[in-house]
Amino acid sequence: MAFLLKLLVLVLGLGVGTALIKYNYQMTHLFGHNSLAEQYLGNGGTYTMWRLLGIVVMLGTFWYVFH
Repeated sequence: MAFLLKLLVLVLGLGVGTALIKYNYQMTHLFGHNSLAEQYLGNGGTYTMWRLLGIVVMLGTFWYVFH
């Protein structure tokens, strides 16, 4: 049972992470620009923030499943 739960978390986590990376432009237009990300990451920082969040989600998923 634990194996199936971890498999489900793996599939969902990778899907969400990939969607955040792939659709960062649409996410920015849906939620607007983030002034903190623009300040610290430079011009286009909001797009970079969504990509970094997608990478963090995928890394967190791998850590949870394989740890």
